[in-house]
Amino acid sequence: MKKITIWTFALLLVAGSMQAQQKWTLEQCIDYALRNNISIKTSELNTKSQEIRHQQAKNQRLPDLTGSYSQSLSYGQYLNSYNYYQNGNSQSYSAGLSSSVNLFNGFQTKNTIDVQHFTLLANIEDLKKAKENIAVNIASAYLQVLYNKELYQIALEQVALSDSEVIRYENMASLGKIPEGQVYETKAQLAQDKLSATQSLSTLQLSLLDLSQLLDLKEWSNFDIVIPEIDMTSVGLQISSADEVFDYVVANKSDIKSSEYRLKSSEKSLKVTEGALYPTLYFNANYSNNYIPGSTKLNSSGAFVKANLGDQLSLNSRTSFGLSLNIPIFNRFDTKNNIKISKFAVESAKLDLESTKQTLYKEIQQSWFNATTALVKYNASVEAIKNTEEAFRFSEEKFNNGRATIYDYSEAKMKLATAKSNQLQAKYNYLFSVKILDFYKGASLHL
Repeated sequence: MKKITIWTFALLLVAGSMQAQQKWTLEQCIDYALRNNISIKTSELNTKSQEIRHQQAKNQRLPDLTGSYSQSLSYGQYLNSYNYYQNGNSQSYSAGLSSSVNLFNGFQTKNTIDVQHFTLLANIEDLKKAKENIAVNIASAYLQVLYNKELYQIALEQVALSDSEVIRYENMASLGKIPEGQVYETKAQLAQDKLSATQSLSTLQLSLLDLSQLLDLKEWSNFDIVIPEIDMTSVGLQISSADEVFDYVVANKSDIKSSEYRLKSSEKSLKVTEGALYPTLYFNANYSNNYIPGSTKLNSSGAFVKANLGDQLSLNSRTSFGLSLNIPIFNRFDTKNNIKISKFAVESAKLDLESTKQTLYKEIQQSWFNATTALVKYNASVEAIKNTEEAFRFSEEKFNNGRATIYDYSEAKMKLATAKSNQLQAKYNYLFSVKILDFYKGASLHL
């Protein structure tokens, strides 16, 4: 068994110091972000606000009701209940109710409700899109951490190989089998591998920091993730074509639906604007009453007597009903110009929808190309690893038998490390591209 130096053990200790902590799966990371991300919470508040605006628009169908009350005091001459003026102080109290209901306004109320309805649906899809973006970003960062973890393990393997060679050469030099200079050559290679491992560890820790920041974790020093078992033979056995994925996206994905709903909202807004060309018809109802202290009334015998509160409420009650028709004739061409602006808004919404489709199709094409290219590279790297490992084994035997220099051995070792790194890069590029294509087709992100 190869001996590990104290330095190598220290690196392993740093890398494994978080093993005692609870490690996060990809699903846990995504779920935590969806529950705590600030942009998601903001989008949820916007959606709730739009729900209220939608309800407000529907409430415009209801009649309104307004109550009024007034009290007045006067000093000096006033008209009394005997219908002549006298000097003195007087006071009066009056109250009333008024109500109106919109009978017709060019269907503006109905179309306004539709505008708010489609805007609400668009906001709901925007919220879904925000969650999807967070999930994709976290998945990308998660896979980057996995990639860096495997790169770090390759770097540690290089350190372990160089460390064993240093020990072997030190023993051989002590027996006088090789010159002392060859020991320093192996130590120089070990120092270089240690530096590479340190840099690899720093890159790993930085990727963990990036992921923790996406999660908005306050404490990240003990943050770590689960390393899942990934069977590459079962990943993406059949990659869907870009057109097949796009057809699903057009029918189901939130990007497209949001743009479609905003287009419908713009079309309904145009109808609201056009409704200003029509007359408006309202039904109105009013009730009022008043009380004047000291007021009098005629009794049955024809004499004036003081009218109490009940008498006055009966005598002073007034009720009215009516219709109000407003016909637009000329408003400085405001309605005409507003209609033009609304039509431009509809055309702009159509362009936004088309732009969204084009952008998504390009993204899908790119993901499909990345997946197919990465698959070819990964399959090629598997074969390259086999050949490179055999070449390294042969070089190691020659080096151990004194038939190869330390430089030949180091070059073979470096080629093996490079081949493994290339395989890892192809592996995670392929894995991410396949997962994104599946995600476009409605599958959840998981490993």
